[in-house]
Amino acid sequence: MKKIITGLVLFLLVAAITAPAQDEFRFQVNEFTLKNGMTFLVVERPTAPVFSGVICAGAGSALEKQGAIGTAHLLEHMMFKGSRMVGTSDYESEKDFWIKEDSVWARLERAVREERYVRLNHPEKLAEHLAYIESLRTLLDSLAQASSQYVIQNEFDLLYSRQGAADFNASTAYDFTHYYVSLPSNRLELWFNMESDRLKYPAFREFFTERAVVSEERRLSVENESDAKLFEQLIGTAFIAHPYQLFWEWQSEVNNLTRQDLADFFNAYYTPQNLTAAIVGDVKTAEVQKLAEKYFADIPVRPDPDPIYTEEIPQTGERRVEVHFEANPALIIAYHKTSFDSPDEPAFRVIERLLGEGRTSRLYKSLVIDKQICLSVSVDVFPGNSLGDKYPGVFNIYAYPKEGISSHEVEQAIYEELNKLIQTPVDTKELTKIKNNIDADFIWYSYNNMGLAYNLATTVNLAKDWRYLSTMRKNLLAVTPADIQRVAAQYFTETNRTVATLVPTEKGEAR
Repeated sequence: MKKIITGLVLFLLVAAITAPAQDEFRFQVNEFTLKNGMTFLVVERPTAPVFSGVICAGAGSALEKQGAIGTAHLLEHMMFKGSRMVGTSDYESEKDFWIKEDSVWARLERAVREERYVRLNHPEKLAEHLAYIESLRTLLDSLAQASSQYVIQNEFDLLYSRQGAADFNASTAYDFTHYYVSLPSNRLELWFNMESDRLKYPAFREFFTERAVVSEERRLSVENESDAKLFEQLIGTAFIAHPYQLFWEWQSEVNNLTRQDLADFFNAYYTPQNLTAAIVGDVKTAEVQKLAEKYFADIPVRPDPDPIYTEEIPQTGERRVEVHFEANPALIIAYHKTSFDSPDEPAFRVIERLLGEGRTSRLYKSLVIDKQICLSVSVDVFPGNSLGDKYPGVFNIYAYPKEGISSHEVEQAIYEELNKLIQTPVDTKELTKIKNNIDADFIWYSYNNMGLAYNLATTVNLAKDWRYLSTMRKNLLAVTPADIQRVAAQYFTETNRTVATLVPTEKGEAR
């Protein structure tokens, strides 16, 4: 049933010492839901003739099935290839080539799987079988080349750019995928047209070329980066059950994804009831609702997507992992933490700032300035959604020892600081400063059209109600020194931690 809510005002107040300054920031959120279940949030800001639009899909990499890891990431790439109307000069001819490509790929994939058995049982036929595999690869390349003659490169991007678009991009995380852009206000219908078109008629063109691009991203972002390699091992060690355990998709799985894998994921998770759109800027709610009905209401209702049933079991002992790499020493310590809706989550947000925000943070002052045993030290949470993660994640401390300082020495110094957090209440003045900084950052982010649209869309998919933004802020401001001590004592324990250490190797030394 369609609904529209007006007059709902969310007060997000700029942190300040004086109360009058806090009453200056407010905005009204108008919400309506189409009959197919897709939710729209509108904030009218007529201060400049522009708007930002964000669509949040509850479709992240944590939802991928084993054997199809990388689907969410590759699908995000393919959504920029256009639709059956955008990005092609002849959709039907192009589609015919896709069918041929997929048929050849199925034969190629089967032949590659059979190679081991030919090698084992019929070695005299191996050369012939390998030649057959190579011929299929050549045929697949030629079909992909022939298909490309119908592709209008980057047409989706060009259509937006010519109309004054900014911030046009997307991002895939563990729980969500976001699509966003800012445009002049008189291009509102263009946004509805373009975004609904690719959600209703996605075209997975140049599939094998783009699949290779996503595969190559892992080599560039993980295989050649010491920090990424270390973090990947940390996450894989800290999680043994939950899908958060995978830091980056495996090339072996990406290289075997099919168009059907993408179609299955799209149909399962890009359902209208799993999509939230937020439009913030110089727009009118009545016009947004009219356009939403015109362009999005005919997206068919599909079954609700499957949730993640797997829960990470409690850790019962310290876990440690080493990575040997040609790089400087590094250390990461991870502690299992809470999901966004846990009563302990606000304390974690404060502790993150207290321990690791900038040069005035406790860990930086202790390890870098006072003891001078580290080049740098920082803190974050994983997966790290700005509003909290849907499932319990981990709290991470990163440290880079100075030359001549052992990782063990740095590790013990970190534990000393964590023990201080447990044993001694945080000074009220220090805590107030941290909470005010968190509040101010959030408010200034929300002053930006894109920032507010992003937070609103994400909050609905995360908490099922955009008003959780207000609840989250209230809970953060309510954190006490006793809360910090209690949470630190409960979670920063030896049995709840995983430690990853990078051990430097000499150039050319086997890893």
